[in-house]
Amino acid sequence: MGMNATLRRLSDADLSSLLDDPELLPGYLNAADVPDGFGPCVDLRLDESWHAIHFLLTGTAWDGKPPLNFVATGGKELGEDHGYGPSRSLRPAQVRKLAAALDRHPTDALLRRFDPVALAAADVYPGTWSRQADGNDARAEVAAHYDELRKFVLEASMAGQALLIWIA
Repeated sequence: MGMNATLRRLSDADLSSLLDDPELLPGYLNAADVPDGFGPCVDLRLDESWHAIHFLLTGTAWDGKPPLNFVATGGKELGEDHGYGPSRSLRPAQVRKLAAALDRHPTDALLRRFDPVALAAADVYPGTWSRQADGNDARAEVAAHYDELRKFVLEASMAGQALLIWIA
């Protein structure tokens, strides 16, 4: 099983509850249904495309400036380490800035920077980039996840929602 990134759209009030009491976070993240006291939420899994998306947005494997560094390192840390770092959160104002930034990075522009050799050289997870002859399958998967991500963040922004991000 690999490292997968998940984003959750949630209300700012629910995020405030988790920030006030981080011990609620494991139950909130792992529950089959949203625990009592929390409102509805929507999840998006980026599977193993998360690191390539981060690299293509920031030009780095682990750094980058906000708001485009949100997938791998951005946001306020929350709770314990899940094995690949703690969860991170973005408040609604940060989500609006992120949506505007992603709007300036359409999928076709992002994919012009897709280079399996550069991804391998930067040690971008999952590390199989150099084994792909032309990278077309991985390129299509990254494109599909990025399209979903842009829509997901835009919908969160329009709804005034916060984001919770974790890699597990």
